[in-house]
Amino acid sequence: MAGLYDKKKTKTVDLGAKGSWTSHPGRLHAELGVPQGEKLGAKRINSALDSKDPQTRRDARAAKGYAGMRK
Repeated sequence: MAGLYDKKKTKTVDLGAKGSWTSHPGRLHAELGVPQGEKLGAKRINSALDSKDPQTRRDARAAKGYAGMRK
């Protein structure tokens, strides 16, 4: 799956004293084979949480966290 995603697409999120992390926009779409403009939806994200690939599981947890930030 590493070939499906361009590793150069990263975005650093800095929250100052709260910390920072590197975001990989579009990686979960690539891992699940969903076109970039199409929404993943809760059903796909929840199924990705049970994936055998640990990176996909991490990305799905991050997607759930990002969705919670938008509320």
